[in-house]
Amino acid sequence: MLNNLLNIGQTALSNFQVALNVTGGNIANSSTEGYARRTVTMQEDTVSRSGLGTGASIQSIVRALDKFLQRRTLEQTAQTSYCETIATNLAQVESLFNDSSGDSGITTTLNTFMTSLSDLSASASNSAARNQVITDAQSLSEQLNSIQDSLATQVASVNDSIASQVDTVNGLLEQIAGINKVIGGTDQASGLQDQRDLLISQLSGYLDVNVITRDDGQVRVLTAEGQNLVDGSETYSLQVGAPRASAALTGDSAFDGKLYFEGSSSNELTVRMVSAGDCSGGSTAATYNVSLDGGKTWVTNEDGSVRNFTAGDSAHKETVDGVSLWFGTATSADTAPSTSLSAGDGFDVMPKTGLYWITATGGKVNVTPLTGNDNANRLSGGSLAGLFALRDQYIGGYQDSLDAFSESLIWNANRAHSQGAGLTTMSEAQGEYAVKDASVPLSQSGLYWADKLASGNVSIALYDSSTGENISVSGLDFSSVTPGTATFDPAVHSLDDVAAAINASYSGQLSASVQNGQLSIQAADGVGFQFAEDSSGLLAGLGINTLFSGTDAASIAVNSVVADDPNRLCAGHVNGGGEVNSGDNTTALALAALASDSVGFTQAKGSTSGTLQDFMTALASRTGSDTDAMSTRYTYAQTLSDDLTTQRESVSGVSLDEELTRVMQYQQAYKAAAKLITTASEMFETVLGLVQ
Repeated sequence: MLNNLLNIGQTALSNFQVALNVTGGNIANSSTEGYARRTVTMQEDTVSRSGLGTGASIQSIVRALDKFLQRRTLEQTAQTSYCETIATNLAQVESLFNDSSGDSGITTTLNTFMTSLSDLSASASNSAARNQVITDAQSLSEQLNSIQDSLATQVASVNDSIASQVDTVNGLLEQIAGINKVIGGTDQASGLQDQRDLLISQLSGYLDVNVITRDDGQVRVLTAEGQNLVDGSETYSLQVGAPRASAALTGDSAFDGKLYFEGSSSNELTVRMVSAGDCSGGSTAATYNVSLDGGKTWVTNEDGSVRNFTAGDSAHKETVDGVSLWFGTATSADTAPSTSLSAGDGFDVMPKTGLYWITATGGKVNVTPLTGNDNANRLSGGSLAGLFALRDQYIGGYQDSLDAFSESLIWNANRAHSQGAGLTTMSEAQGEYAVKDASVPLSQSGLYWADKLASGNVSIALYDSSTGENISVSGLDFSSVTPGTATFDPAVHSLDDVAAAINASYSGQLSASVQNGQLSIQAADGVGFQFAEDSSGLLAGLGINTLFSGTDAASIAVNSVVADDPNRLCAGHVNGGGEVNSGDNTTALALAALASDSVGFTQAKGSTSGTLQDFMTALASRTGSDTDAMSTRYTYAQTLSDDLTTQRESVSGVSLDEELTRVMQYQQAYKAAAKLITTASEMFETVLGLVQ
């Protein structure tokens, strides 16, 4: 009995010594990031036959951890980091469109330009009014250039951040796998588990993760969408990839060519063949639809119906969202494939930097967040997903809208201006826009504005350059190049045909040629000319007698002819008698009407209409509302994250008050165990004394 009492006391001393050491470790690590409080659990030893207790022993030293709370914390960390990344950067984007100062914002600059056009219509011959229009048009163009350039710079910065964060993520994965490997070979892993959990917490700031603990104490780390990142000591890295196109052919497809593309976009293009055929671009060619959100919706025509595109070779390209698509052989982009496409064949086009998960076999799986589709098995949380959303959904959307505005401004202003007359006649005219092939109909020539052209008449007025007297006003006659067809038809006439028709219609007076894909017109000595009428849009489409050059926000500029000579700003028009009357404001009124006219805006995911001012005001407002909305989301997400952190600290954190209380408890228990041993020893000595 006395031996049992001694053993109980000795075991108790050992137990409470360990408990004091664990508590001391908690106190020492009270400020250590990622440390989880340890607790000692004891259990009663086996009861003896006599029914008396034999003491207690330490069962385990446990990390205080709530796995459900830990998982919720990881999820919320990813969401908070996602919102913070977007909210912080959007504040910088918003400033580009900010009109709060009242005199420098883009909408203010646009209003100023429209006001100057209105002033010109009231004083068409006034040189100050003409110069003001040119100055304000240049200011508007330059501000559009500047905003788009700033957005492009931010996109480049985001791409750099993406590459840097991917490197950091891969480094974290290697560290987690390294700790996993050590944990698999030891039973004393609490400190390593703390380190691993801290690394996983850091990882969740970059991307959404799910953690599964294995029986051997190691963990599997996956994205929330299921891609394996760490499995024991094995890692599966992420990789930033350059623009690329990949195929997903049907099982019975015989197609052995490739889909090629050129151009860039903030959207990812999903191509789906809807009918089988070759890649000729003709009546026997396959047709396809294109989606910008992974197949959730499909690009439509202006009437809302799904648009069918025709599969073509390098001479028959289709353009979607600024990206040209065509088919070639596996080794040549310029050679048409000899095999046909099957219905159901699919292709994925990434005309931008993407993110890929590298499989165990070295394959690449696209995990780039997909704008407008949350169910595409792509990353959806963390700062990496936030950077992609910032780049593609927000900045990319603003760039698309800015280009749509600029394109509409350029076309509608040029359409009105190209039919007008300046204060002086022209001796030459040079087209701003080029075709890729001058020998094919303009509708198929690669001319940027080809889809804007229509069948119609073009008239030119000729003048004696010395006296200014009208020589003639006549329409451009295409009968010499297409017998029986006098008027222009974009589906029939090529740019070469246009030049030939001008040479035939105004022989000895005007000569036209095609240089570098652009139309050039030269008047004979003593002859000047003005453009009198154009119902086809040909002049605006070719960039002749236009106010603006360029096609989008990055390239818009005032036509150098007008910028260099304000007399070439077209405010009047050629009347039926071939005269350009002093003070005529016909064209100036048409330009000024752009302030109130409803015009079309073509964007990646659909077309809209409205006034130029309303569209730009809505865009500027959208940047502000997006910033406010994401800032609110971030504040809410941060509040939830802070709350979860508090809850985690209440479970896993170290409370010095509680630990000091335990120290006193263990100290008293240690003293009691020592007293028990002393008492047992004294009793043993007493028994020995009785025997003697």
